[in-house]
Amino acid sequence: MTMFSEIPPGWQPDNASRAPLVLVNAVAFSKGSKPPPDQWTHFAKLRPVPWKLFTGFLAIALVCVWGIVNIFVQYPDTWSDNLFFIGAMALGAGFFGWAVIKSVLSYPVRAGWPSLHGLGIGESGIALRLGGGDSDIPWEAVTSVRATVTNELSDDKAHIPVLRIEHSGTAVDFNTQILGASPVVVYRALLYYWLNPASREELGTTVAQQRMDGWVAQIQ
Repeated sequence: MTMFSEIPPGWQPDNASRAPLVLVNAVAFSKGSKPPPDQWTHFAKLRPVPWKLFTGFLAIALVCVWGIVNIFVQYPDTWSDNLFFIGAMALGAGFFGWAVIKSVLSYPVRAGWPSLHGLGIGESGIALRLGGGDSDIPWEAVTSVRATVTNELSDDKAHIPVLRIEHSGTAVDFNTQILGASPVVVYRALLYYWLNPASREELGTTVAQQRMDGWVAQIQ
Protein backbone atom coordinates (compact mmCIF):
# COMPACT_ATOMS: atom_id res chain seq x y z
CA MET A 1 0.00 0.00 0.00
CA THR A 2 1.52 3.32 -1.03
CA MET A 3 1.23 6.57 0.86
CA PHE A 4 -1.26 8.00 -1.62
CA SER A 5 -3.36 4.89 -2.21
CA GLU A 6 -7.10 5.38 -2.19
CA ILE A 7 -6.86 9.16 -1.97
CA PRO A 8 -9.30 10.83 -4.42
CA PRO A 9 -7.86 13.45 -6.80
CA GLY A 10 -8.02 16.92 -5.26
CA TRP A 11 -8.69 15.51 -1.80
CA GLN A 12 -6.00 17.74 -0.28
CA PRO A 13 -6.82 21.26 -1.58
CA ASP A 14 -4.17 23.90 -2.16
CA ASN A 15 -5.10 25.75 1.04
CA ALA A 16 -4.87 22.63 3.23
CA SER A 17 -2.21 22.56 5.92
CA ARG A 18 1.21 21.12 5.08
CA ALA A 19 2.34 21.10 8.73
CA PRO A 20 3.33 17.96 10.66
CA LEU A 21 1.50 16.56 13.67
CA VAL A 22 2.91 17.79 17.00
CA LEU A 23 4.11 15.44 19.74
CA VAL A 24 2.56 16.75 22.96
CA ASN A 25 2.35 15.64 26.57
CA ALA A 26 -1.03 15.14 28.25
CA VAL A 27 -0.23 17.84 30.81
CA ALA A 28 -0.27 20.38 27.97
CA PHE A 29 -4.07 20.24 27.98
CA SER A 30 -5.89 22.55 30.34
CA LYS A 31 -7.66 21.24 33.42
CA GLY A 32 -10.92 22.27 31.77
CA SER A 33 -10.47 19.65 29.03
CA LYS A 34 -10.03 15.92 29.22
CA PRO A 35 -6.38 14.92 28.68
CA PRO A 36 -5.72 12.21 26.07
CA PRO A 37 -5.41 8.70 27.53
CA ASP A 38 -1.78 8.40 26.45
CA GLN A 39 0.97 10.37 28.14
CA TRP A 40 2.35 11.43 24.76
CA THR A 41 0.15 12.03 21.72
CA HIS A 42 0.77 13.08 18.12
CA PHE A 43 -1.77 15.87 17.82
CA ALA A 44 -3.34 17.65 14.83
CA LYS A 45 -5.26 20.64 16.08
CA LEU A 46 -8.16 22.07 14.11
CA ARG A 47 -7.67 25.34 12.31
CA PRO A 48 -10.03 28.24 13.05
CA VAL A 49 -12.73 28.83 10.46
CA PRO A 50 -11.07 30.60 7.48
CA TRP A 51 -11.75 34.35 7.29
CA LYS A 52 -13.17 34.01 3.78
CA LEU A 53 -15.75 31.52 5.00
CA PHE A 54 -16.46 33.66 8.08
CA THR A 55 -16.98 36.71 5.83
CA GLY A 56 -19.36 34.70 3.65
CA PHE A 57 -21.43 33.62 6.66
CA LEU A 58 -21.59 37.21 7.90
CA ALA A 59 -22.55 38.60 4.49
CA ILE A 60 -25.41 36.12 4.03
CA ALA A 61 -26.71 36.78 7.55
CA LEU A 62 -26.68 40.55 6.94
CA VAL A 63 -28.44 40.19 3.59
CA CYS A 64 -31.18 38.14 5.27
CA VAL A 65 -31.63 40.75 8.00
CA TRP A 66 -31.66 43.51 5.39
CA GLY A 67 -34.35 41.65 3.44
CA ILE A 68 -36.60 41.41 6.50
CA VAL A 69 -36.12 45.06 7.46
CA ASN A 70 -36.69 46.16 3.87
CA ILE A 71 -40.08 44.44 3.75
CA PHE A 72 -41.29 46.17 6.93
CA VAL A 73 -40.01 49.53 5.69
CA GLN A 74 -41.41 49.37 2.15
CA TYR A 75 -44.60 47.48 2.93
CA PRO A 76 -45.62 48.52 6.45
CA ASP A 77 -49.30 47.79 5.81
CA THR A 78 -49.02 44.61 3.74
CA TRP A 79 -46.00 42.87 5.25
CA SER A 80 -48.23 39.96 6.25
CA ASP A 81 -48.51 39.08 2.56
CA ASN A 82 -44.82 38.20 2.60
CA LEU A 83 -44.78 35.90 5.61
CA PHE A 84 -43.18 33.07 3.66
CA PHE A 85 -40.32 35.28 2.50
CA ILE A 86 -39.90 36.76 5.98
CA GLY A 87 -39.79 33.28 7.48
CA ALA A 88 -37.20 32.09 4.97
CA MET A 89 -35.04 35.16 5.60
CA ALA A 90 -35.37 34.72 9.35
CA LEU A 91 -34.21 31.11 9.09
CA GLY A 92 -31.28 32.18 6.94
CA ALA A 93 -30.34 34.96 9.34
CA GLY A 94 -30.53 32.59 12.29
CA PHE A 95 -28.55 29.80 10.66
CA PHE A 96 -25.75 31.93 9.25
CA GLY A 97 -25.75 34.21 12.29
CA TRP A 98 -25.15 31.18 14.48
CA ALA A 99 -22.37 30.10 12.09
CA VAL A 100 -20.74 33.51 12.61
CA ILE A 101 -20.94 33.14 16.40
CA LYS A 102 -19.54 29.60 16.29
CA SER A 103 -16.73 30.75 14.01
CA VAL A 104 -15.72 33.52 16.42
CA LEU A 105 -15.87 31.16 19.39
CA SER A 106 -13.69 28.63 17.58
CA TYR A 107 -10.65 30.90 17.53
CA PRO A 108 -9.61 30.74 21.22
CA VAL A 109 -9.86 26.94 21.41
CA ARG A 110 -8.27 26.23 18.04
CA ALA A 111 -5.56 28.87 17.86
CA GLY A 112 -3.36 27.97 20.82
CA TRP A 113 -2.61 25.90 23.87
CA PRO A 114 -3.66 24.60 26.29
CA SER A 115 -7.31 24.06 25.35
CA LEU A 116 -7.47 22.72 21.82
CA HIS A 117 -9.86 21.09 19.42
CA GLY A 118 -8.34 18.41 17.27
CA LEU A 119 -7.31 14.82 16.75
CA GLY A 120 -4.61 12.90 18.62
CA ILE A 121 -2.95 9.61 17.75
CA GLY A 122 -1.55 7.53 20.61
CA GLU A 123 -0.58 3.99 21.46
CA SER A 124 -4.01 3.16 22.90
CA GLY A 125 -6.04 4.76 20.12
CA ILE A 126 -7.42 7.99 18.70
CA ALA A 127 -8.27 10.95 20.94
CA LEU A 128 -10.91 13.35 19.62
CA ARG A 129 -11.19 16.76 21.29
CA LEU A 130 -14.08 18.53 19.57
CA GLY A 131 -16.62 21.22 20.33
CA GLY A 132 -19.38 18.64 20.56
CA GLY A 133 -17.54 16.63 23.21
CA ASP A 134 -14.40 14.62 23.87
CA SER A 135 -14.05 10.95 23.01
CA ASP A 136 -11.31 8.32 22.96
CA ILE A 137 -11.47 5.55 20.37
CA PRO A 138 -9.45 2.38 21.03
CA TRP A 139 -7.71 1.03 17.94
CA GLU A 140 -9.74 -2.16 18.30
CA ALA A 141 -12.99 -0.21 17.88
CA VAL A 142 -11.94 1.39 14.57
CA THR A 143 -13.60 -0.24 11.57
CA SER A 144 -12.48 2.07 8.75
CA VAL A 145 -10.20 5.01 7.98
CA ARG A 146 -10.99 6.67 4.66
CA ALA A 147 -10.02 9.61 2.51
CA THR A 148 -13.37 10.37 0.93
CA VAL A 149 -15.96 13.08 0.24
CA THR A 150 -19.34 13.93 1.68
CA ASN A 151 -22.38 12.78 -0.28
CA GLU A 152 -20.14 10.43 -2.25
CA LEU A 153 -23.12 8.48 -3.62
CA SER A 154 -25.00 11.55 -4.86
CA ASP A 155 -24.36 13.44 -8.09
CA ASP A 156 -26.40 16.53 -7.24
CA LYS A 157 -24.96 17.50 -3.83
CA ALA A 158 -21.76 19.15 -2.66
CA HIS A 159 -18.78 16.84 -2.37
CA ILE A 160 -16.51 18.12 0.42
CA PRO A 161 -13.19 16.29 0.96
CA VAL A 162 -13.17 14.70 4.42
CA LEU A 163 -11.08 12.33 6.49
CA ARG A 164 -13.58 9.79 7.83
CA ILE A 165 -13.01 7.60 10.88
CA GLU A 166 -15.64 4.90 11.38
CA HIS A 167 -15.95 3.17 14.73
CA SER A 168 -18.55 1.41 16.85
CA GLY A 169 -21.29 1.94 14.27
CA THR A 170 -20.70 5.66 13.85
CA ALA A 171 -18.45 7.96 11.79
CA VAL A 172 -16.56 11.19 12.37
CA ASP A 173 -15.66 13.47 9.45
CA PHE A 174 -12.85 16.03 9.38
CA ASN A 175 -12.95 18.59 6.60
CA THR A 176 -9.46 18.55 5.07
CA GLN A 177 -9.37 22.37 5.11
CA ILE A 178 -9.72 22.66 8.89
CA LEU A 179 -7.12 20.06 9.89
CA GLY A 180 -4.09 21.86 11.29
CA ALA A 181 -1.71 19.20 9.97
CA SER A 182 -1.35 17.77 6.50
CA PRO A 183 -4.54 15.76 5.81
CA VAL A 184 -2.54 13.24 3.77
CA VAL A 185 -0.12 12.65 6.65
CA VAL A 186 -2.91 12.41 9.25
CA TYR A 187 -4.72 9.93 7.02
CA ARG A 188 -1.57 7.92 6.39
CA ALA A 189 -0.70 7.84 10.10
CA LEU A 190 -4.18 6.68 11.10
CA LEU A 191 -4.23 4.03 8.39
CA TYR A 192 -0.71 2.80 9.10
CA TYR A 193 -1.10 2.38 12.85
CA TRP A 194 -4.60 0.95 12.54
CA LEU A 195 -3.40 -1.72 10.10
CA ASN A 196 -0.07 -2.38 11.86
CA PRO A 197 -0.71 -3.13 15.56
CA ALA A 198 2.90 -4.19 16.09
CA SER A 199 4.08 -0.66 15.26
CA ARG A 200 1.81 1.08 17.77
CA GLU A 201 4.35 0.74 20.57
CA GLU A 202 6.40 3.45 18.85
CA LEU A 203 3.54 5.95 19.13
CA GLY A 204 4.25 8.68 21.64
CA THR A 205 7.96 8.52 20.86
CA THR A 206 10.30 10.39 18.54
CA VAL A 207 10.48 7.26 16.36
CA ALA A 208 6.86 7.67 15.28
CA GLN A 209 7.27 11.44 15.05
CA GLN A 210 10.24 11.04 12.71
CA ARG A 211 8.27 8.57 10.60
CA MET A 212 5.40 11.06 10.23
CA ASP A 213 7.78 13.96 9.59
CA GLY A 214 9.29 11.89 6.78
CA TRP A 215 5.86 11.58 5.22
CA VAL A 216 5.46 15.37 5.43
CA ALA A 217 8.74 15.82 3.56
CA GLN A 218 7.56 13.49 0.78
CA ILE A 219 4.52 15.62 -0.06
CA GLN A 220 6.10 19.10 0.10
